[in-house]
Amino acid sequence: MAGASLKNTCSAFAGTPSFAATALFLFFLAVALFPLSPLHAAEGGEGGHDGQGGQVEEGVTETISIEEAYNLAIVNHEAVRIAAEGVEQARSDVGKATSVMLPQVKAEGTYTKFSEEKNISGFLLQPDNSTSVNLTVSQTLFSGGVEWNSRKAAKLFLQRSREGLDAAREDIVLDTARAYFSVLRAARDLEIKEAALKRAEERRRVAEGRYQVGDAVKSALLRAEAEVAEAQAELIGAGNNLKDAKNVLKRFTGITGDYDVSDPEIEAPLPEDLDSLIQRAYDERLDYSQGLIDREMADLGVSVARGEFLPKLKVEGNYTRRDQDPATTFLLKESASASLVLSYPLFEGGLRKHELYDARSRLREAELRLTGLKKDIEVEVREAYNNVVDAQALIAALKKRLSFAEEDYRMVFEQFKFGLVTTVDVIDSDTELVSAERTLANAAYDLELAALELEYAVGVLLEEALK
Repeated sequence: MAGASLKNTCSAFAGTPSFAATALFLFFLAVALFPLSPLHAAEGGEGGHDGQGGQVEEGVTETISIEEAYNLAIVNHEAVRIAAEGVEQARSDVGKATSVMLPQVKAEGTYTKFSEEKNISGFLLQPDNSTSVNLTVSQTLFSGGVEWNSRKAAKLFLQRSREGLDAAREDIVLDTARAYFSVLRAARDLEIKEAALKRAEERRRVAEGRYQVGDAVKSALLRAEAEVAEAQAELIGAGNNLKDAKNVLKRFTGITGDYDVSDPEIEAPLPEDLDSLIQRAYDERLDYSQGLIDREMADLGVSVARGEFLPKLKVEGNYTRRDQDPATTFLLKESASASLVLSYPLFEGGLRKHELYDARSRLREAELRLTGLKKDIEVEVREAYNNVVDAQALIAALKKRLSFAEEDYRMVFEQFKFGLVTTVDVIDSDTELVSAERTLANAAYDLELAALELEYAVGVLLEEALK
């Protein structure tokens, strides 16, 4: 019916070359074609579309801020929970190391049934049965400092595990931020593709109007139709990319169902002195702090290995109570004793020597790792700093580019309406406009993400994210 009405309208105005008739014809043409335009793809939301040309039912969609995404990721992500379990295990190791230093008490009870009683010369030597209870208490007095150093190492490892938990949280915050900005990029790209489709549809209406009045050849109309189809395909792809980006963010945060994200305002204040920023990274970075702990633990390992060369001294107390039925002639019902035990291994196949060599090697390895980490931190801070500076400078230039591209498209499209330029000219102008819009949007998100990565490189991202 719409096609028949359009044909009749065209026939009615075919012999009316006046300006008013042409304008009225274009008006009816736009009205007739508007209901035929394809639906724009969108990712859920109120009055949105499904990305495949189908209408999505209207409803309320939750909007997630980047701070909420951080908190959800910290609570729900498995990496953080695994690190928390590591803290619990380290706390248990401290308890085990402490238990070795405390007195050891052992109680033992024995019941013995003999085959028969035995008497020699009127003396009962073997009863029918006997019971005994033995209580032993032992306490190490000196072990070369092995127990104390082992407990210190366990406490250091607990501290390292706690910092590892914070490091896991900080890593998840950064990964969540990257996923969050990927959603923002995809959503902005979808908006740009929707605007590009509207412009392509507008060009098609103009091309069809000019073709109907004989002001353009059919190839121009066909080219405009092809551009609309291409814009529709790119819009569907942008909708799918948005879905994929949202699924990645769901993986980090545990969000279920559809949602939207809000555009955060992240500033990147840059200190004047880059060297002070690097020095702050040495003070704040969790991995550097863990490297210091690793070196201290390795040094304690050397002390433990040296302690194995020293003699060990411990005291033992023993109490025994016995009962027999019948009682033997020389039964000693109770006995108590105290012993001072000094032990020193004379030969153990060179084990202690190799353990000392191994501990010293681990200490050298920890020092080398710490030196390398310190150099890496300096490089990372400088790189993150330069990324922020470059992104700030790039945005200023891209804003000018976008302004010129918008003005160029307006001028070229106006000329296209009156047949002063070809379809290729207006398409090239639109391509430049889309490129300028996407590049500026990506640069803006790159700047905000670079600011977060600079905070991560300095070691303050978790602190800033949880403010």
